Amino acid sequence: MTYKVFITTVTILITSNFLAAADLVEGHTCPITFKNEPIGSLILSKPWYHSSRSNAQYIASDNATGIGIEIHLINNFSGQVEGLNLADCDRFRLLQIRRTTAKLLPGEKRIQIDVPDQFTNPFYDSAPLEHGYGLHKTPVDDSDKPWQGRPYRDSSVALYDTPYVSDSWGIEGKDIEVQFETCAVCERESQFDTVLSCGHWGYRRDYMGGMTGWSEPEFTGFQCSDSPSSNFQQTLNLSNRIEYTYWIHWR
Repeated sequence: MTYKVFITTVTILITSNFLAAADLVEGHTCPITFKNEPIGSLILSKPWYHSSRSNAQYIASDNATGIGIEIHLINNFSGQVEGLNLADCDRFRLLQIRRTTAKLLPGEKRIQIDVPDQFTNPFYDSAPLEHGYGLHKTPVDDSDKPWQGRPYRDSSVALYDTPYVSDSWGIEGKDIEVQFETCAVCERESQFDTVLSCGHWGYRRDYMGGMTGWSEPEFTGFQCSDSPSSNFQQTLNLSNRIEYTYWIHWR
Protein backbone atom coordinates (compact mmCIF):
# COMPACT_ATOMS: atom_id res chain seq x y z
CA MET A 1 0.00 0.00 0.00
CA THR A 2 2.85 2.38 0.88
CA TYR A 3 4.54 1.64 -2.43
CA LYS A 4 1.39 2.52 -4.41
CA VAL A 5 0.99 5.80 -2.55
CA PHE A 6 4.63 6.67 -3.32
CA ILE A 7 4.16 6.02 -7.03
CA THR A 8 0.98 8.15 -7.08
CA THR A 9 2.78 11.02 -5.35
CA VAL A 10 5.64 10.90 -7.85
CA THR A 11 3.16 10.88 -10.73
CA ILE A 12 1.39 13.93 -9.35
CA LEU A 13 4.69 15.78 -8.95
CA ILE A 14 5.77 14.96 -12.50
CA THR A 15 2.41 16.04 -13.90
CA SER A 16 2.54 19.28 -11.89
CA ASN A 17 5.98 20.07 -13.30
CA PHE A 18 4.73 19.59 -16.86
CA LEU A 19 1.75 21.89 -16.22
CA ALA A 20 3.88 24.51 -14.48
CA ALA A 21 6.15 24.67 -17.51
CA ALA A 22 3.04 25.20 -19.68
CA ASP A 23 1.78 28.34 -17.95
CA LEU A 24 0.83 30.94 -20.56
CA VAL A 25 1.31 34.67 -20.02
CA GLU A 26 -2.22 36.03 -19.90
CA GLY A 27 -3.01 39.38 -21.46
CA HIS A 28 -6.78 39.64 -21.18
CA THR A 29 -9.85 37.54 -20.33
CA CYS A 30 -13.24 37.77 -22.03
CA PRO A 31 -16.18 36.10 -20.24
CA ILE A 32 -18.28 33.68 -22.28
CA THR A 33 -22.00 33.55 -21.52
CA PHE A 34 -25.02 31.68 -22.83
CA LYS A 35 -28.43 33.21 -22.06
CA ASN A 36 -26.72 35.42 -19.46
CA GLU A 37 -25.16 32.40 -17.72
CA PRO A 38 -21.34 32.20 -17.50
CA ILE A 39 -20.05 29.08 -19.23
CA GLY A 40 -16.35 29.87 -19.58
CA SER A 41 -13.69 32.36 -20.63
CA LEU A 42 -11.76 33.35 -23.70
CA ILE A 43 -8.15 33.81 -22.58
CA LEU A 44 -6.01 36.00 -24.84
CA SER A 45 -2.30 35.82 -24.12
CA LYS A 46 0.11 38.68 -23.81
CA PRO A 47 1.15 39.45 -27.41
CA TRP A 48 4.70 38.93 -28.59
CA TYR A 49 6.59 40.28 -31.62
CA HIS A 50 8.51 38.58 -34.41
CA SER A 51 10.35 39.33 -37.64
CA SER A 52 8.45 37.54 -40.39
CA ARG A 53 8.07 34.48 -38.11
CA SER A 54 11.53 34.51 -36.56
CA ASN A 55 13.23 36.15 -33.57
CA ALA A 56 10.07 36.04 -31.42
CA GLN A 57 10.13 37.99 -28.15
CA TYR A 58 7.83 40.03 -25.93
CA ILE A 59 9.63 43.29 -26.78
CA ALA A 60 9.55 44.37 -30.42
CA SER A 61 12.91 44.58 -32.19
CA ASP A 62 13.63 47.23 -34.84
CA ASN A 63 13.01 44.75 -37.66
CA ALA A 64 9.79 43.25 -36.25
CA THR A 65 6.97 42.93 -38.78
CA GLY A 66 4.17 41.19 -36.86
CA ILE A 67 2.82 39.94 -33.58
CA GLY A 68 1.85 36.60 -32.07
CA ILE A 69 -0.90 35.54 -29.73
CA GLU A 70 -2.43 32.37 -28.32
CA ILE A 71 -6.13 32.27 -27.54
CA HIS A 72 -7.71 29.63 -25.30
CA LEU A 73 -11.37 28.83 -24.73
CA ILE A 74 -11.67 27.45 -21.20
CA ASN A 75 -15.10 26.25 -20.05
CA ASN A 76 -16.38 26.03 -16.50
CA PHE A 77 -18.46 23.00 -15.44
CA SER A 78 -21.66 24.63 -16.72
CA GLY A 79 -20.10 25.02 -20.14
CA GLN A 80 -18.24 21.74 -20.50
CA VAL A 81 -19.65 19.26 -23.02
CA GLU A 82 -18.96 16.50 -20.47
CA GLY A 83 -20.37 18.67 -17.67
CA LEU A 84 -23.68 20.49 -17.29
CA ASN A 85 -23.45 21.70 -20.92
CA LEU A 86 -26.00 24.52 -20.56
CA ALA A 87 -25.61 25.52 -24.22
CA ASP A 88 -26.13 21.92 -25.45
CA CYS A 89 -22.95 22.02 -27.59
CA ASP A 90 -21.38 19.03 -29.30
CA ARG A 91 -18.03 20.84 -29.38
CA PHE A 92 -16.54 24.32 -29.15
CA ARG A 93 -14.77 26.00 -32.05
CA LEU A 94 -12.97 29.30 -32.75
CA LEU A 95 -13.95 31.48 -35.70
CA GLN A 96 -11.92 34.56 -36.61
CA ILE A 97 -12.25 37.40 -39.10
CA ARG A 98 -9.44 39.72 -40.22
CA ARG A 99 -9.52 43.34 -41.39
CA THR A 100 -6.41 44.84 -43.01
CA THR A 101 -5.23 47.99 -44.80
CA ALA A 102 -2.27 46.18 -46.43
CA LYS A 103 -2.07 45.06 -50.04
CA LEU A 104 -4.19 42.03 -50.85
CA LEU A 105 -3.56 38.81 -52.70
CA PRO A 106 -5.84 38.08 -55.70
CA GLY A 107 -9.28 37.10 -54.40
CA GLU A 108 -8.74 38.53 -50.90
CA LYS A 109 -11.01 41.11 -49.29
CA ARG A 110 -10.29 43.88 -46.81
CA ILE A 111 -12.43 42.03 -44.29
CA GLN A 112 -12.69 38.26 -44.55
CA ILE A 113 -12.88 34.99 -42.63
CA ASP A 114 -9.32 34.30 -41.49
CA VAL A 115 -8.72 30.87 -43.00
CA PRO A 116 -6.95 29.68 -46.19
CA ASP A 117 -8.78 29.63 -49.54
CA GLN A 118 -8.98 25.84 -49.66
CA PHE A 119 -10.96 25.58 -46.41
CA THR A 120 -14.54 24.31 -46.62
CA ASN A 121 -15.35 25.30 -43.03
CA PRO A 122 -14.82 28.69 -41.37
CA PHE A 123 -13.13 27.54 -38.16
CA TYR A 124 -9.56 28.43 -37.28
CA ASP A 125 -9.05 25.22 -35.29
CA SER A 126 -8.47 23.10 -38.38
CA ALA A 127 -5.24 21.79 -39.92
CA PRO A 128 -2.88 23.12 -41.14
CA LEU A 129 -3.59 26.17 -38.94
CA GLU A 130 -2.00 25.93 -35.48
CA HIS A 131 -4.50 24.88 -32.84
CA GLY A 132 -5.11 22.39 -30.03
CA TYR A 133 -7.77 20.63 -27.97
CA GLY A 134 -7.81 19.63 -24.30
CA LEU A 135 -4.41 18.97 -22.74
CA HIS A 136 -2.13 19.45 -25.74
CA LYS A 137 1.36 20.46 -26.74
CA THR A 138 1.95 23.81 -28.39
CA PRO A 139 2.68 23.73 -32.16
CA VAL A 140 5.79 22.05 -33.51
CA ASP A 141 7.08 25.28 -35.05
CA ASP A 142 8.55 27.37 -32.23
CA SER A 143 10.55 29.76 -34.44
CA ASP A 144 7.78 32.38 -34.21
CA LYS A 145 6.98 31.70 -30.54
CA PRO A 146 8.62 33.29 -27.46
CA TRP A 147 9.38 29.83 -26.03
CA GLN A 148 11.39 26.81 -27.04
CA GLY A 149 10.12 23.27 -27.49
CA ARG A 150 6.51 22.25 -27.00
CA PRO A 151 5.14 23.12 -23.55
CA TYR A 152 1.69 21.90 -22.61
CA ARG A 153 -1.53 23.92 -22.67
CA ASP A 154 -4.95 22.89 -21.37
CA SER A 155 -8.17 24.31 -22.85
CA SER A 156 -11.31 23.21 -24.65
CA VAL A 157 -9.93 24.64 -27.89
CA ALA A 158 -6.99 26.92 -28.66
CA LEU A 159 -5.44 28.78 -31.57
CA TYR A 160 -1.92 30.09 -32.12
CA ASP A 161 -1.66 32.99 -34.58
CA THR A 162 1.44 34.89 -35.73
CA PRO A 163 0.30 37.40 -38.39
CA TYR A 164 2.73 39.83 -39.98
CA VAL A 165 2.92 42.31 -42.86
CA SER A 166 6.33 42.97 -44.40
CA ASP A 167 7.14 46.40 -45.86
CA SER A 168 6.63 45.16 -49.42
CA TRP A 169 2.93 44.65 -48.63
CA GLY A 170 2.41 48.13 -47.23
CA ILE A 171 0.70 50.84 -49.30
CA GLU A 172 2.95 53.88 -49.74
CA GLY A 173 1.89 56.75 -47.52
CA LYS A 174 -0.56 54.71 -45.43
CA ASP A 175 -0.28 53.03 -42.03
CA ILE A 176 -0.54 49.25 -41.95
CA GLU A 177 -3.34 48.15 -39.65
CA VAL A 178 -4.50 44.57 -39.03
CA GLN A 179 -7.42 43.84 -36.71
CA PHE A 180 -8.98 40.53 -35.67
CA GLU A 181 -12.22 39.45 -34.05
CA THR A 182 -12.04 35.95 -32.55
CA CYS A 183 -15.30 34.38 -31.42
CA ALA A 184 -16.18 31.25 -29.49
CA VAL A 185 -18.68 29.05 -31.32
CA CYS A 186 -20.98 26.42 -29.85
CA GLU A 187 -21.16 23.83 -32.64
CA ARG A 188 -24.11 21.45 -32.70
CA GLU A 189 -24.58 18.42 -34.93
CA SER A 190 -28.38 18.42 -35.13
CA GLN A 191 -29.20 22.04 -34.23
CA PHE A 192 -28.12 25.51 -35.25
CA ASP A 193 -24.72 26.74 -34.08
CA THR A 194 -24.42 29.71 -31.73
CA VAL A 195 -21.66 32.30 -31.94
CA LEU A 196 -20.92 33.28 -28.35
CA SER A 197 -18.59 35.94 -26.92
CA CYS A 198 -15.67 37.46 -28.84
CA GLY A 199 -12.25 39.01 -28.30
CA HIS A 200 -10.91 41.86 -30.43
CA TRP A 201 -7.19 42.45 -30.95
CA GLY A 202 -4.71 43.63 -33.55
CA TYR A 203 -1.68 45.75 -34.40
CA ARG A 204 -0.53 48.65 -36.54
CA ARG A 205 2.68 49.75 -38.23
CA ASP A 206 2.89 53.52 -38.70
CA TYR A 207 4.14 54.85 -42.03
CA MET A 208 7.43 56.64 -41.38
CA GLY A 209 8.37 57.57 -44.96
CA GLY A 210 11.78 57.79 -46.59
CA MET A 211 14.15 54.87 -46.16
CA THR A 212 12.49 53.81 -42.91
CA GLY A 213 9.23 52.63 -44.44
CA TRP A 214 7.03 51.42 -41.61
CA SER A 215 7.62 51.27 -37.86
CA GLU A 216 7.76 48.09 -35.83
CA PRO A 217 4.30 46.73 -34.88
CA GLU A 218 2.37 48.32 -32.04
CA PHE A 219 -0.28 46.20 -30.35
CA THR A 220 -3.62 48.06 -30.35
CA GLY A 221 -5.08 46.43 -27.26
CA PHE A 222 -7.85 44.01 -26.30
CA GLN A 223 -11.62 44.41 -26.27
CA CYS A 224 -14.39 41.97 -25.38
CA SER A 225 -17.94 41.70 -26.69
CA ASP A 226 -20.84 39.52 -25.55
CA SER A 227 -21.81 38.77 -29.15
CA PRO A 228 -20.29 39.07 -32.64
CA SER A 229 -20.11 42.55 -34.15
CA SER A 230 -22.12 43.64 -37.19
CA ASN A 231 -18.84 43.46 -39.17
CA PHE A 232 -18.41 39.84 -38.09
CA GLN A 233 -21.97 38.89 -39.07
CA GLN A 234 -21.75 40.71 -42.39
CA THR A 235 -18.44 39.05 -43.22
CA LEU A 236 -19.98 35.60 -42.68
CA ASN A 237 -23.07 36.51 -44.71
CA LEU A 238 -21.16 37.93 -47.68
CA SER A 239 -18.38 35.35 -47.86
CA ASN A 240 -18.22 33.80 -51.30
CA ARG A 241 -15.43 31.41 -50.32
CA ILE A 242 -17.09 29.65 -47.40
CA GLU A 243 -20.83 29.36 -46.97
CA TYR A 244 -21.50 29.49 -43.27
CA THR A 245 -24.64 31.00 -41.82
CA TYR A 246 -24.70 29.97 -38.22
CA TRP A 247 -28.42 30.46 -37.69
CA ILE A 248 -29.17 28.08 -40.57
CA HIS A 249 -28.07 24.46 -40.47
CA TRP A 250 -25.14 24.69 -42.87
CA ARG A 251 -23.62 21.20 -42.91
